[in-house]
Amino acid sequence: MNDTTGKPPDTAYAAETAVRTPEEAPRRPEPEERAPSLLRSLLLVAGLPTLLAAIYFGAIASDVYISETRYAIRSSERAPAADFLTSVLNPAGVSASGEDAVIVRDYILSRDMLSQLQERLDLKQHYSSQEIDWLSRLKANATEEDFLEYYRNMVEILIDSASNVTTLRVRAFDPEIAKRTAREIVELSEVLINKWSERITEDTLRFSRNEVDAAEEGVRKTSTSLTRFRNEFRSIDPSQETSAVLGIITGLESQLADARAQLIETSTYMRSDSPLAKQLRNKVAALERQINNERNRLAGQSGTELARLIDGYDPLLLEQKLAEQRYASALTSLEVARTEAQRKQRYLIPFVTPSLPDEPLEPERLWNIFTVFIGALLLYAIGALVWAAITDHVGR
Repeated sequence: MNDTTGKPPDTAYAAETAVRTPEEAPRRPEPEERAPSLLRSLLLVAGLPTLLAAIYFGAIASDVYISETRYAIRSSERAPAADFLTSVLNPAGVSASGEDAVIVRDYILSRDMLSQLQERLDLKQHYSSQEIDWLSRLKANATEEDFLEYYRNMVEILIDSASNVTTLRVRAFDPEIAKRTAREIVELSEVLINKWSERITEDTLRFSRNEVDAAEEGVRKTSTSLTRFRNEFRSIDPSQETSAVLGIITGLESQLADARAQLIETSTYMRSDSPLAKQLRNKVAALERQINNERNRLAGQSGTELARLIDGYDPLLLEQKLAEQRYASALTSLEVARTEAQRKQRYLIPFVTPSLPDEPLEPERLWNIFTVFIGALLLYAIGALVWAAITDHVGR
């Protein structure tokens, strides 16, 4: 349905817009009018933070002193040459010394280290002193977690991955406190490494010492058994006694053979009842009785013959020899274990002693003020660009 003009609604709207006067169109501010507002916003966004930073860093911020020390953790163990497979499986090349350095770093930043430092130096009182500016000091009602986080911010540890040399920097608001804290940290870390080495030595030697004790007890038991046997049978060494008896029998048999030969020879030219023949026959009979007696000692029926003594003595002697061999082997293993433990010893070597700073290194006042100014200026520029884009979009 058409209106009174006879034109479609969109045509009427276009005509109405076309005849709008310049006074009715949106008006953009002139550059002369925008300049004061831009200057005010610039001063507000960039100038005010810079002014506050200048006041704080120039007149309020407390001086921070940094004590630096360097140490390395080494061992007597020589690292094996890395082959291709090792380099592939361990591309970062983390060595045992590097692992030790990481462990010591974690210990330095731990609650245990902070507790010991608090007992020795009372760091909480120093860092929460009213002489320190309120932004830098530790809160008086700080919890243990707050204190630990603050302490970690005041201690910096850098580990050189190539040489495994550790650089320790301690921040404090007094040069003497900074130096003492760094020295105590190094000493406590050295105590940790020493305890660690003692634990390694003890664990390495424990098994070998137990083996030596067991072998020594075995030698003692076998020696006691041999002594009891000798006292009971009144025999020092049945084997040696048997050899002696066999030697006696051999000598007697030689004499018996000579006597029989003489008796046979005498019977050819003398009567059998002659004194010499009787003497030779008596000698032969005596030698035969003596030989029989000696043989009975070796294997007779008396119950104390040497054969039975040997049956009871030889096993005891064998046990003693085996026990002595086990004892000697255990002693050798102990020496090897002691050498291995010595090779695994760790040493913390501070080759740069904690320094006594003679001037504060932080805060870097001019640099911090400049950083705040540049940051605020960038923030202002970004905000101005965003605002210009928004107003331009609304103006369309």
